[in-house]
Amino acid sequence: MKKVVSIFAALLLVAISVVSAFAADVNANEKKVLDELKTSVKMQGTDMYWPDAFVNQAENYFNTIDMTAEQADKILEVIKFGKSQLEATGAKNIADCTTAQKKELMATLVKVMAPVNGTASYDKATGEITLKSEKGEVIFKAVPTLVAKGGGKSVDVNGKTTDGGVIKTTGASANTMVFVVVGAAAVLAIAGGVFFVVKKRG
Repeated sequence: MKKVVSIFAALLLVAISVVSAFAADVNANEKKVLDELKTSVKMQGTDMYWPDAFVNQAENYFNTIDMTAEQADKILEVIKFGKSQLEATGAKNIADCTTAQKKELMATLVKVMAPVNGTASYDKATGEITLKSEKGEVIFKAVPTLVAKGGGKSVDVNGKTTDGGVIKTTGASANTMVFVVVGAAAVLAIAGGVFFVVKKRG
């Protein structure tokens, strides 16, 4: 019986190590970018924010890369410039910006993605912004908007409408959960087989 327990413990450790290998963390450089994304933009005297669902998509993406300090500094510089652009528009929200202002904001967004070799595109028909990783994977897709603290609606990368204050588990976080479940199932299956063999021999 002790032998079975030892084998099970060893298999469990293997499963945990496999899950850990797939579950990347947000590093210090990425955290600085996330912290900046969480700060407000003054629109017609009102503090406006990116919806939590938007920031969550950025965090999910950061879980799949390892941003350098140089990349973070470049991205932060452009984000801050973009915020000053928004405030200078005099608009109440992004939707209220003029066509010329939206084009300027789009050019800034392209620069935000450049340090990580990502891309940004705009769909005139839907009004959606699509951000893609260096590998061409969609990491963000939504109609850009700002919300008052704790309010508003937004659409995540999967096209699902969510409350502005809701944090969704997608991307790397969801993948990590898959590996946890699969790893646990594998351990139980193997352990069950070992127990059956030991019991049969006994």
